[in-house]
Amino acid sequence: MQIIQSYMLTKTQISEIETLQSLSFLPEGLENHVFLSSEMNVYKDLDCFFLGYENDQLVSFLGAFLPSRKEVEFNGFTHPDHRRKGCFTLLVEHALTLYRPYSFTQALFQRELNSKSGFSYLQKRYPELDRSEYLMTLEQQHWNNKDTVGTLELVTEQCKEETIAVMSDAFEETLDESAHFLTYLLNQSDRKTFLYRQEGTAVGVMNALLEDGVWVIHGVGILHAFRNQGMGRHMLSLAFDVLFQDAATIQLEVDSQNPPALSLYRKLGFQTTSQVDYHRLIL
Repeated sequence: MQIIQSYMLTKTQISEIETLQSLSFLPEGLENHVFLSSEMNVYKDLDCFFLGYENDQLVSFLGAFLPSRKEVEFNGFTHPDHRRKGCFTLLVEHALTLYRPYSFTQALFQRELNSKSGFSYLQKRYPELDRSEYLMTLEQQHWNNKDTVGTLELVTEQCKEETIAVMSDAFEETLDESAHFLTYLLNQSDRKTFLYRQEGTAVGVMNALLEDGVWVIHGVGILHAFRNQGMGRHMLSLAFDVLFQDAATIQLEVDSQNPPALSLYRKLGFQTTSQVDYHRLIL
């Protein structure tokens, strides 16, 4: 099998991956699509896409998300006609060899709950479950906000430095890392970044991506000094009022290792619609 690796995909490669993804997902009705951009990786120029070809046909794909210098998250798939031939394992071994000189301490393999093929593969190789992640959905018809504490504003150049400071504290990143990520967010026409203030002080930040008519929430953070005071609920409530003006559905992903957030989203009316499990490999 020929392996091509890259940190940036061509239009042809993206089309090949999406076609293979549809074919691979169809038998089990899967929905956990790969994210085909390296912009959110901590190492943005490090190859994170691995494409396996047989006779010039893409038969297996592995994508790596690098959220921190300690963790790699893998997601991928193989054409149903080419499974049990070692294609995906070759891609994983190729990627792990590439990442070995770096500081990563663990790799996580994503598996959608109803993927029997994924379960079979991971149980044999990486059976240890690290955590689960839940996709949760809130429909506009179930939203009734009575919370108007604080103020919310779209992030612009005027409040960019304040936002970077909040992101750095909330997500435990360096100021440079937060600045780079915020610049990326502000350059995307399908995204909105909000800054939340309490009595004029910037204390929270959150992001939203409009994807296929649905707002996807991510990067929700509150300054450490203001946590456990209801600030997250206040910020989200104000943001949902804004977002529901453009779409009738809001989605987000929440980690099983974050019970307070899971409890908050349920209180706000979110319902769990799917689950992805993460299997651990210690590096």
